Amino acid sequence: QPFDAVCMQRRRVARWPCLPLLFLPISLAWQSPQRGLALTVFNNTAVAGTILRSETVALPNVTHDSRRPFSATLTGTISVERDYLYNFSCFFGDAVLGYVHVDGHLVCQKGTNGAHGPTPPSVRSTEYDNPLPVLSSTAWPIRLVVVHHGSASRPTDSFGVRITRAPERGGRPAGGGEGGGKGAAWLGGGTLRKEAWLEGALSPALPEAEAQRDAMQARLSSGWAPWYDMSYTRLVRLPEGSALALMLCDSGASGADAPRCLEEARVDWGPGGQGDVTIRLGAHAYDRSYLQLYLATATCNVSIEVGGGDELLAIVEVVAGCDGTELVLAGSSVWYRVHEVSAAAQTLSFTPIGDGLRSSVVHATQPSKGSALLLPRRVEALPHLRFDLAGGGR
Repeated sequence: QPFDAVCMQRRRVARWPCLPLLFLPISLAWQSPQRGLALTVFNNTAVAGTILRSETVALPNVTHDSRRPFSATLTGTISVERDYLYNFSCFFGDAVLGYVHVDGHLVCQKGTNGAHGPTPPSVRSTEYDNPLPVLSSTAWPIRLVVVHHGSASRPTDSFGVRITRAPERGGRPAGGGEGGGKGAAWLGGGTLRKEAWLEGALSPALPEAEAQRDAMQARLSSGWAPWYDMSYTRLVRLPEGSALALMLCDSGASGADAPRCLEEARVDWGPGGQGDVTIRLGAHAYDRSYLQLYLATATCNVSIEVGGGDELLAIVEVVAGCDGTELVLAGSSVWYRVHEVSAAAQTLSFTPIGDGLRSSVVHATQPSKGSALLLPRRVEALPHLRFDLAGGGR
């Protein structure tokens, strides 16, 4: 019947108000949650800056153009089930650096500390948490990072991680394999088959707390600071990886040894030939924006004061001695970041290779002018400035 007739009939029977009928479009199509992992490829080796490629991949297996340097991440969440052990076998191709963390556990790596495959189980068991049992959490964040310097001989290269599982059965299975921890041989007699459960277990989104953690790290890990944990006197700019080393160079602890430079300065240990070296730490800012320390050899004692951030200020002041000692400022890069570094009369220039990164120029307060001291060959080969500390000053 027409709307008006129906409305009048309702008013006579039930005294209902006469309201217009609204028909709202309702989509009955059910959208399934997105599956896979989030791939991000950067047009540089800093794992930051200009994004070259961004997409969701169904499985953690990626092939990319390797004719130019690049870096990449694969991130997301894997849903796991209790009473299973999960094994991660990684492949990084020709990448110079690669590592995978699953729920905070390092499951495989390449180019970082420690031995890599093939290595005996006794070595690997101390370096990788692999395989992983399921404990309280059943949603594991996964992060894969690779840094590739490019190859003229291979137009493409592949990287990723093979994830397999098996019933826990009260103990960890035996076996070995390439790429990280125990391999997949214990899963079906070594058959490398596609795991049917895996595609439905992967999500490109990290858990909310993990995403907040990554955002916080990105905000904090920026600018010049003593980020390099192997030495207090090597200052690094993040995320580019530009590195400035403050070295004391002399003729050796006895005065007659081969020339040496204090390329690393730590309180827990030092390279050979540095038995006379002492470090006394002063004030440090928690966010690494400021530090002060005293660095001394048998014949020289200096105070080093650094203010970091987007701009770098480093002051080296002679406290005592230092005749026959030089301060050498050497430029390089760290963590496989590709750079062009050059030295001029009074400057060191850092140019990261790739897009979306910042260049840096370090200015000295006086022109580079050393003494007759010979520098070690590896230091002489670096772009550097040198200053004779005889007579004191800063």
